Amino acid sequence: MSLDSVNLGGDAPVPGLIVTRARRRRRLIIELGVGLAVLIVFAVWARARIDGLSADTEATNPVIRWEYLFVRERTPGELWARTKEHLELTLVPVAIGLVISSLLAALALRFRWMLTPISAITGFMYTVPSLALFGVLVTFTSNWTAAVIALTSYTLLILLRNIVAGIDGVPQASIDAADGMGMTRFQRLARVELPLALPVILTGIRVATVTTIGLVAISKVIQLGGLGALIFDGYNSANSTLIVVGSALSILLAVALDLVLRVIEWALTPWSRRAVAS
Repeated sequence: MSLDSVNLGGDAPVPGLIVTRARRRRRLIIELGVGLAVLIVFAVWARARIDGLSADTEATNPVIRWEYLFVRERTPGELWARTKEHLELTLVPVAIGLVISSLLAALALRFRWMLTPISAITGFMYTVPSLALFGVLVTFTSNWTAAVIALTSYTLLILLRNIVAGIDGVPQASIDAADGMGMTRFQRLARVELPLALPVILTGIRVATVTTIGLVAISKVIQLGGLGALIFDGYNSANSTLIVVGSALSILLAVALDLVLRVIEWALTPWSRRAVAS
């Protein structure tokens, strides 16, 4: 068989691929339509419900008191302050953890014998109960610093493993090609290994971010907690509205940050999209 008789990506479409894409497009349209319909119904119901709110109806809502969200004047400011605190206690530890994990991964990749002790230390830090760690650290430093140190320590193992796994997963053929082009070790790392390892690394960042969002709530024991403080305050005061609002906003925050990181991954790895499309 000659090369001329082989289709190497010409204009001839593959029937099965066309059907698969059509099904995915149709399913996406249906899902978007259903989601939009649900949002419209919810918006109409919420508008009617909000218009009927008053102090007299507050006692008729045993699960969630909508007056807390839409009538109480201090609520928007309080929720924004808690959300901002939760974001800061999530993003700062993840950023610091990424820097530290990158340095540790560089050492482990350069000196392979260091991978085991580094993994053991970060693994031990990950197993320490957060409540106990907050309690110990707050005796030596401020509440904020104690929370950042503790939350950072829980990101190290996740980020370290994903960075090392991403670099180790780079195909040997790509490394050989980079060496054949005369690249230095740093050039090969920056131009070949890191871009190819980026999907795995970003997956680790996503996992570390979502995990930290959950752990931030525990910092309520040192007078922080972000949105988690609403949950604890709700339990202490038997106020289910605070519990529902704090839980819902924490979930939405985790989903939102995960989607943002997915979009960043999509933007930084265009070759992965081409590989799927082909």
